[in-house]
Formats: sequence, structure tokens, C-alpha cells
Amino acid sequence: MPPDPMEPLPLPRRELGTGPRGLSAREAARRLAVYGPNEVRRKTRTSLGRDLLRQLVHPLALLLWAAAALLQERQAEQAVETLAKYLPEHSLVIRDGRPTVVGAGELVPGDLIVLEEGAKVPADARLTEGGIEVDLSMLNGESTPAERLAGPGLVGAPLLQEPNLVFSGTICTGGQARGIVFATGNHTELGRIAALSQRTRRDPSPLEQQVKKVAWLIAAVAVAMGGVFLAAGVAVACR
Repeated sequence: MPPDPMEPLPLPRRELGTGPRGLSAREAARRLAVYGPNEVRRKTRTSLGRDLLRQLVHPLALLLWAAAALLQERQAEQAVETLAKYLPEHSLVIRDGRPTVVGAGELVPGDLIVLEEGAKVPADARLTEGGIEVDLSMLNGESTPAERLAGPGLVGAPLLQEPNLVFSGTICTGGQARGIVFATGNHTELGRIAALSQRTRRDPSPLEQQVKKVAWLIAAVAVAMGGVFLAAGVAVACR
């Protein structure tokens, strides 16, 4: 679990082991092995053929509901892929006391990142120095950039409204700041949204439910009629 970003700043610094020189390259590599890459991961993609076969339980209802269910799963996968595009490919981070450009997927909790105008925020972080304006529209739908400053938070404020936090996938529209990463990958707000989109399942419509019932009824009648004709044929043959 990521640390609470709203604790007094010395606490997350101590908990994450982040000093003014940032993490060492060796420690960052160790944490990468522990926490995994800073990526929004999706479930393993299944082939279109397997998805289609899974929907063939009721053959007579295929045209009405199988295609819709299949498209629903594909839409969830596409939503995760779209969210993943908000993440930058690289990030400027302080490691071993020096600014270093690393792949955004290599960021770990405790990394000290540098944010500048035009940069995408690579992970959820708490600002420690400076101030920036951030476009949060992809998280809260608001078009006006929000100001984020290093300093104390607001007691009881929702996480997205905390004035000293920035979130993965948002864009810095002005200013310069540094921040300590407290969440990466699927533990970020962006990762939570991606996970929710994959768990969403569409309930069958009333029409689909009726078609299923009719399909089973037709199947039962067909089996019964087959049994009757079979019995009649056997009876005739035995005479």
C-alpha cells in the first residue's frame, strides 16, 4: 500500500527514505523489482475467436446478445489503452544527487521527480519544492488548470483537491516543482480508474433475457420431439 501523502512531509520522507539527493540508482532498481513497473496494466488480451466462442452458449441468441457482450469487453480494453497513453515515456528524476532522465515505467515510490511546464506527471506525487499549474481535466473534467504548491494540505479535502498533490497522467501547464512519488502503476488514481473500467460488466437487457428463455424453450421442445420420434421409430421397427 502506498503511504498516506497527507501526513506531515517529514513522515513520508522518512517512510519512503527520500533525502535531498533522491534515491540511489541501486535502491531505485531494488524498489522497481519490489513494486513493479510504473505502468497501468490491463488484463491479458484474449483472442477474438476465444471471446466469440465463450458467447456461444445459446446459439439462437447469438445475433442479439453475443456481439454486444463481445464489444463491451473490447471497449473496456480500449479504455485502458487510452488511459495508458496519458503516461509520459520518460521522467526527470533526482537520483544519487543528480538529475537523470529515466523511463517513466522505472519510477518507484520514494523517487524525487522534477516537473516543468509542458511535462506530463509520471506518477502520483507530493510536492516538496516550488509550485506548478496542472491540467486535471482527465481526472475531474474541469478545463481550468489547478494550482499546486509545496506546503501543508487541506484538512478533510478530497484527494484530487489537495493543493500539494499531483497525479499521474495530468499535464503541467506552468511553473516548476519537485515532488516525492508516493504511488506508481495501478496504485495511482489513473490506475484505479483503469481497474474500474476492466471490472465493469454490462447486465443483460430484458430483450436478451427473453431471447435466452425462448432459446432454451425451443431447445427443450426440439429434444422432446426428437425423443418422441425416436420412441415411435423404435416401436414401429419392433412390430
